[in-house]
Amino acid sequence: MNTISQFKPTLLKLETIIYQLEKSLGVEHKPSPFAEFIQLNTKQENDSNPKVEQQAQPQQIKEQTEQVQKKEQTGNKTEQPQKKEQTEKKEKQPQQDKKQPEKQPQQGKKAAAPAPQDFGPFTDFVSVDIRVGELKKVWKHEESDKLYCEEIDIGGEVRQIASGLQQFVPIEEMTGQVLVLVNLKPRKLAGFMSNGMVLCASDASHTKVELMRPAPGSKVGERVKIQGHENIFKDEREEVLNPKKGQWEKVAPLLKTNENLQAVFDGHLLITTQGPIISKTLANSNIS
Repeated sequence: MNTISQFKPTLLKLETIIYQLEKSLGVEHKPSPFAEFIQLNTKQENDSNPKVEQQAQPQQIKEQTEQVQKKEQTGNKTEQPQKKEQTEKKEKQPQQDKKQPEKQPQQGKKAAAPAPQDFGPFTDFVSVDIRVGELKKVWKHEESDKLYCEEIDIGGEVRQIASGLQQFVPIEEMTGQVLVLVNLKPRKLAGFMSNGMVLCASDASHTKVELMRPAPGSKVGERVKIQGHENIFKDEREEVLNPKKGQWEKVAPLLKTNENLQAVFDGHLLITTQGPIISKTLANSNIS
């Protein structure tokens, strides 16, 4: 096999490429040197072997080139609709994505707190959480002659609370169930962290102080409510009263005992599920 025969397929391919370029540019095709080499080589092969038909004539090259071009055009036509469809999908996708953030809440921002419900004269009292507690342990503060340190079960949780009752209530009476304001902001009293307040009745001169006691049989942890308005008290509550709102400061002056020693808020009876809250002897007195 001579050199031209060896590279004949490559030369034929190059001739085909030249023909395509000329046609795409609108230039009349003229056989290139490659075609002349192919034609010469083919003639030599035919002369040496008469049975072999002529190959790679310029006309054949032209026909082969046109066939290749038709196949490429057909392929392009089938590819174009697919590309168009893919492009349309890509164009539609961002529009759908843009709508999604509108439905989703913005991250990093807390949801606005719901507006407090208005319960008329009872609105502030509903914010104040008074629970039935049970004294578990009581001891005198090591550095104060006024404070008791207490551990009080308020229903599933034991709170440490300091109360200034040493001068009013003997330590042996610091037992049983009491009333505890549980959502006051914690604070230190003589270095002891107090997380709540035990409610007591006191006379006008604050010389006599008594523990307020829930009705016998009351459940530890149950909430004190206003008789006849129990439905306004929900399970949700303010975990800690905001001192700036002053709810307790508004409620405290209206907490008293009536002539029957019973706890009332602005004249309305305070109760647990077992009945009223009472003081031992102090009638018509303040509660704090």
